[in-house]
Amino acid sequence: MSAELSDTRPASWFAWALALGRVLMGAFFLMEAVHQLTSGWIGGSGLEEKLTKALDTAIPPYDRLIEHVFLHIDQPLTVLVIAGEIAAGAALVLGLLTRFTSLVAMVMNANFLLMNGLHANSGGVDIAFILGEIILLLFASRQALSADTFLARRGLSGPLMSASIARTRA
Repeated sequence: MSAELSDTRPASWFAWALALGRVLMGAFFLMEAVHQLTSGWIGGSGLEEKLTKALDTAIPPYDRLIEHVFLHIDQPLTVLVIAGEIAAGAALVLGLLTRFTSLVAMVMNANFLLMNGLHANSGGVDIAFILGEIILLLFASRQALSADTFLARRGLSGPLMSASIARTRA
């Protein structure tokens, strides 16, 4: 075990800020999933209505993708979106597979941004999340309180987790 993994110094303010941001982003994903589940999106028309409204705000050519693809597969897409929000939200809250989860969340938020457009009330949130996910991806190895760190201390780590590359080779 490397000295870096056995270091017991308290985490810095930056490590705690990363952990707080990660947990808040994860909680937001989970809240969105709960809202969609309790609003009857599965088997209902929630995503179809959202996509239809998005035709007016989506960034071209994403509007054509919505119109010609997503609206035709809205029911399976609803399940995928909700499952993705639950998986990404839970993994972010736990700090599990942090780098991979950050990439997945970035793709989800990029799609939301393309769908919502560059409006301050919706696109601004999507841009903020994408920036937060980029920061988390770049500095994942410096976060506090993560399942990845717990696993790395027990010898299980990899490039998709938050343990640094130096840690995985130690």
